[in-house]
Amino acid sequence: MIKTIARLISYALLGKSDKQALDIASVRKVLILRNDKIGDMIVTTALLRELKKNYPHWQIDVAASSANRDIIADNPHVSEIIVWDKQPLLRDLRTTIAQLRNRRYDVIFNPYNRFSIPLLLRIKWLGARYLTGFAIPKYGTSTARLGMFDHTVPCDRSSHILQSYFATFGQFGLRDIDMRYELFGVDQHAAAIDAACDALLDTYDGLFCLNFQGSNAQRTVSVADARRCCAAIAARYPRHALLVIAAPGSEARVAEIVDGAGHANVMRSPFTGHILQLAALIRRCELVLSPDTSVIHIASAYDRKIVGYYIRTDNYRWFYPASRHYRVILAPGLTLASVSAGETLAAVEALMGGQAPALQRHS
Repeated sequence: MIKTIARLISYALLGKSDKQALDIASVRKVLILRNDKIGDMIVTTALLRELKKNYPHWQIDVAASSANRDIIADNPHVSEIIVWDKQPLLRDLRTTIAQLRNRRYDVIFNPYNRFSIPLLLRIKWLGARYLTGFAIPKYGTSTARLGMFDHTVPCDRSSHILQSYFATFGQFGLRDIDMRYELFGVDQHAAAIDAACDALLDTYDGLFCLNFQGSNAQRTVSVADARRCCAAIAARYPRHALLVIAAPGSEARVAEIVDGAGHANVMRSPFTGHILQLAALIRRCELVLSPDTSVIHIASAYDRKIVGYYIRTDNYRWFYPASRHYRVILAPGLTLASVSAGETLAAVEALMGGQAPALQRHS
């Protein structure tokens, strides 16, 4: 009964009576919705570039969040960034939604893989002439059956998310698609990082970095496991400095990892108070170890060797490292409660030996 009521409410609230056939030649203004996390914005940079490459006359705007706007602040493919942080629905209607609606976008892309009536209402009220996104099932129906969408495609969780992003623009005939990520403006934040890395390279032959912090507790490597992984890698590669990244608020745990590793070549990374400072650090490192978070995507943008720790969801297929050389260590469940130093070292050795990408699983 509840499902039936929700379905009927969806049909009533999320319809669209004035649909028009798509006229690609008339498209001028496009809005990409990406007001969420840093890693998602990095992945989306490939879409921004390819849209602008195929349609250089388009005005491509992005609705970003305060958290991820810096990733595209200097992106030459973006005309304007509109910050849209989460706030109550009525306040949204009076402010950001009204502002975006007045811009009268020809095309809006909704990248979110969820069927949420409050979210979908916000997107409908933006008033796009043409709305594209994913066919998400719920309440015995799907977003594909809601009148607000002009075009939807299944969100294929068996392949990289960009495959689905580009599929939503299938009617636009994009050619020669390049799925590489890209970052701009990093040089402006790199001076102190580069100086610190240059000083380290006077002593060491190369740099590795470890990020143990995930987007939540379930995706975070424990201090004890991070310490064991660092010790194993440092012993095997004494001529490399292993830099432990300190996210804001994690300084005490970094100190525990560094002190407990027991090797002089394990140390805290240079300070990275800005996301592009972190990018400046990662681009100087030969190999990056991290849970599934923005660090993986930054390292992918620079095609670094990557060891990625993923929990047992389909994210390791959907958001796998977009680098030519990586290993994924897949946890047995929905938490990184136990990360093996042995498996980590084996993954590092395989990458340093130049072998092809593969998937490793916990025993």
